[in-house]
Amino acid sequence: MRQHVIALVDCDCFFVSCERKDNPDLQGKPVCVMTGGGSKGIIVSRSKEAKALGIKMGQPYFQVKPNFRTAICIPARHHRYTEISKEVMDTIKTFSPDVEVTSVDEAFIDLTSLNKVYHSTYTDIIKNIRQTVWDKVGIPVSIGLGTSKTLAKLASDKAKSNNGIFVIPPDKILDIVGEMPIEDVSGIGRKNSEHMKFSGIFNIRDFVEKENGWIRKAFGINGLNLKSELTGVATSLVNNEPTAPQSIQVTRSFEDFTQSLEYLEHELNRHVHEACQKLRRWNGFCQGVEVMLRTKDFKYLALEAKLPNPTNGDQEVRMTAINLLKQLYRPNLIYRSTGVTLTHLTYGEVQQSLFEEVKPHDDKLSHLVDELEAKFGKGIVKTGV
Repeated sequence: MRQHVIALVDCDCFFVSCERKDNPDLQGKPVCVMTGGGSKGIIVSRSKEAKALGIKMGQPYFQVKPNFRTAICIPARHHRYTEISKEVMDTIKTFSPDVEVTSVDEAFIDLTSLNKVYHSTYTDIIKNIRQTVWDKVGIPVSIGLGTSKTLAKLASDKAKSNNGIFVIPPDKILDIVGEMPIEDVSGIGRKNSEHMKFSGIFNIRDFVEKENGWIRKAFGINGLNLKSELTGVATSLVNNEPTAPQSIQVTRSFEDFTQSLEYLEHELNRHVHEACQKLRRWNGFCQGVEVMLRTKDFKYLALEAKLPNPTNGDQEVRMTAINLLKQLYRPNLIYRSTGVTLTHLTYGEVQQSLFEEVKPHDDKLSHLVDELEAKFGKGIVKTGV
């Protein structure tokens, strides 16, 4: 069986690193990036200096400001982060055509046999990738190398405390990762982790030493695939084709807390347009809509509804979303954010029923709005209920 060599490139404190790229004066300082604005923001990225102060991910800004006066908190600029992410990924792709971008700040790269192409060791190749990303883009990355995606991920976690590079050789896998807690393995999840611990599996060695029959009975084929990955046999290969999302969510915190239903509708309208626009780019359709509200004291409220027919048009989704919002809304509560999630997604042509009258979709109008925004900028066309 062919042995693969896979690396995971992970941008360090990505949002903070982007801000430092644009403003070098932030280097070496405790920097946080937050969603939302003003005192209602939530910390979504922090520098190692901010972490050392005790600032936590997800911590509200109103707790950070009085307790960590030296911290510099910056509102997130997601459009800019997307631009820089593309620069990073384009740089990585110059080393291998087989790159799978898994998020805005992470990508797997298949390096199998490229040691012969570059006349270099795999360790030197990933060192070169790391240095090239820094030289061309100005973003620090950590890179883990292994013979499967799972091992590459574990290696990348170790790389952050090992000068940005970590390699798990195939003959030393259990020596390196054997004693790592089972919950540290990406994709295990809390439920499976608890099941494993109940069965006496507390670390990676405990799991891979279980017989295949027991693993299959307890965790199915996915359990066997995980054992293969942890012992260095890749069962999930690097896929350079983008994977269509299973759901699309858009949510943001408000600049200021609000009790206004009109303001909530306005914000939700924007979210619906952005979510449907993303869906149209995938040539996708949704048949489920979920609306959420988060209160000032972080209480989470949500309702979901099914659409009569699959659609990617703003108008139909908006009408359903606003209806759900009105059901959720309580005038005595104060809100910090709202959001929408498109669910039950399908892609390509939608099969229409021969026996039911299908309401016309607003798809052509929505696509026209997309084209106008691409040419003249977001918000050029105002839509409403």
